[in-house]
Amino acid sequence: MAKLPEIGYKISLTERAYEIIKDAIMTNVFKPGELLIEEKLAEQLAISRTPLRAALRRLAYEHLIEINSSRNATVVNISQKDVEEITIVREVLEPLAVKQLENNIKSNELKKLKNIFEIQKKAIAENNYTELIKKEYEFHVSISKFTHNKWLYEMVKDTNTIIQRYLILSGSLNKYKEVAIREHENIIHGIEEKNYSSAESSMKLHISNVSRRMLK
Repeated sequence: MAKLPEIGYKISLTERAYEIIKDAIMTNVFKPGELLIEEKLAEQLAISRTPLRAALRRLAYEHLIEINSSRNATVVNISQKDVEEITIVREVLEPLAVKQLENNIKSNELKKLKNIFEIQKKAIAENNYTELIKKEYEFHVSISKFTHNKWLYEMVKDTNTIIQRYLILSGSLNKYKEVAIREHENIIHGIEEKNYSSAESSMKLHISNVSRRMLK
């Protein structure tokens, strides 16, 4: 099992443990099927088992790990069927999120969305795949956040967490980054021009294309 940094005491131990372990899973430091032993995690993070267990329960809720009867956790694998099923959900939720931006998104929020896009372009130019993956997730989640619908936002976050992992495992975003960024540009253009039907269609096409590219 990979070595984790100690947490310290400046922030919530549960929150920090959650962030560190999740990051290790999302970046494939902890690989699919790997056993995470509670005792070793607590020792490496220099925290007691109480906040650690709370963090692990949160990760299990997000379908990133499974916890067995011995309270040890296993990193969940992602199958082709998982991606196909999540894509069906995303093709409904995320075009809906775009539609909900109409008469709802604020000018500073549109500016933030465009800034994410610009950082993505810079990441591509600098071949910074880690930043590109991070901003791919942020782009999709931000659109749902700007709807100010907390239920839609939470569901989009959950599905994109799983997809982000698969993007890392498959390497497809790096291979098709130029195509993906053009698809993001089409979505932003539709929103900026207040052509929400076009932006909605562009989002649905993008999600469908992402799934197809991942499963090639």
